[in-house]
Amino acid sequence: MNPIVNEIPNIIHFCFGFTADFGGKPFSLIHYLAIRSAVEIQRPDIVRFMYKHEPDGEWWQRAKRLVELVPIEPPEEIFGKPLLHPAHRADVVRLQALHEYGGIYLDVDVLCLRPFDELRHHKMVMGQEADAGLCNAVILAQPNSDFIARWLDEFRSFRSRGRDAFWGEHAVKVPARLAGEYPDEIHIVGPERFFWPMYWPDHLSTFFSGDGSSAFCDDSYCVHLWEQLSWESYLRDLVPDQIRCGQSEFDKLARPFLD
Repeated sequence: MNPIVNEIPNIIHFCFGFTADFGGKPFSLIHYLAIRSAVEIQRPDIVRFMYKHEPDGEWWQRAKRLVELVPIEPPEEIFGKPLLHPAHRADVVRLQALHEYGGIYLDVDVLCLRPFDELRHHKMVMGQEADAGLCNAVILAQPNSDFIARWLDEFRSFRSRGRDAFWGEHAVKVPARLAGEYPDEIHIVGPERFFWPMYWPDHLSTFFSGDGSSAFCDDSYCVHLWEQLSWESYLRDLVPDQIRCGQSEFDKLARPFLD
């Protein structure tokens, strides 16, 4: 039997700190756990932490030892189209990094649960966000990916209106459309592999505050914590003792990555 050739490098990319106030979500325990889980589970060759404004605080000092710092100036436009919101700039930065280096892009609110290695022989991997499209919070790609190149080229039609009703168009809907047009260039996994639970209120409540009896992540490579919607209720004031003593599925999954 011929050995599997890994086309996707074992490199991890993170983005953070594109605004001085960190979008009201400073580097915290949950971000440290995301980085720590990626390092311990995936055992990457390198972890590239791309940022404009360097974080500070206790949890950053711990995480900083685990990454290679990559200061960048996020693009303010692409193909002459303004990128008005930091989220749109991050959308472009992650694709440019993957096109140049290949590897695994993770949002900094993603906990890794099992290695991605069995997916790394594909040219490109994304996960379904329920029926909304393909979510760009987790992307695996080989360098110089044709799919990534097509995706970047789609920004020629970008609608620069800030983070409004169209904010997810190029992040979620465009890759789903391209996957339908070029299915040989991408491997798609179901939502239960990358994005389960979903951001629905009943899912978040059960995952973060339940008794742990309802398992979402039995088949998951990782779990996206949907920081934009879960920050105020579950993540902003999170402390280690809550994770150590809690019985929710989140507590049990995060516990191994505490010091």
